[in-house]
Amino acid sequence: MTLAEAVQVLVLGAGRTFPVLDTQGLRTLFPSDGDGAFNRGLRRLNALGLLERVGRGVYVNRGASPLGRSGIGLIAGHLRPRHLCYLSYESALAEFGSISQVPMIYTVATTGNGGQYRTGCGDLEFRHTSRTETEILANTAFDDRFGMRVASPALAYEDLRRVRPTNLHLIDDEIHAEVLADWARPQLGENHA
Repeated sequence: MTLAEAVQVLVLGAGRTFPVLDTQGLRTLFPSDGDGAFNRGLRRLNALGLLERVGRGVYVNRGASPLGRSGIGLIAGHLRPRHLCYLSYESALAEFGSISQVPMIYTVATTGNGGQYRTGCGDLEFRHTSRTETEILANTAFDDRFGMRVASPALAYEDLRRVRPTNLHLIDDEIHAEVLADWARPQLGENHA
C-alpha cells in the first residue's frame, strides 16, 4: 500500500468509518497487498501517524473522526475480543463522584488477560476478573460516554476492595453512600442495566 492509497482509503474512503481496526480489518481494506507490502505499509503508516498501534494487531485510524472518551470502549473491545470488559475500580468510582481524584489510567475489568496499553484516548489498564457473565451483566450498564459497560457503584467498590484494598481510603464514604442510594433508585424511564 502506498501512502496515496492509504490516504484514499483511511481518510477519504470507506476506512474513515472505522476509527479502530484490527489487522484483519485492514487486510479487508487493502486486499491486493502481499504480506511483505502490507506489513511494510503498516509500519510506514504507524511511523507517519496515520495509524496508531495500540496493541498487537490493533490500530487507531487517525484519519477517522477523533474518538474522545468513547474510544476507550472501542479499543478495549478490539484488544479483548470475545471477552466481557467494563470500566471499574477507581475509574468508575471517580465517574460516580465517590473518589474526588481523577485517575490517570482507565481501569477496565475483563474476563480476558490483564495488561496495560498507551493510547491517544488515554492509558488503559486491564485487570482480570473471575466474575461470571451473569454477574457482570446484572451489575453493569452501558455508558455511551465510554462506549462500553460501566460497573455499578457497588460492583466498582467490590472490585477495588478485591484488587487494591489499599486504595479504599480514596473513597469519600458519605458521598459513596449517596451514590449507592441514587443508583438503587433509578429515575423514571432510566435503566441502569
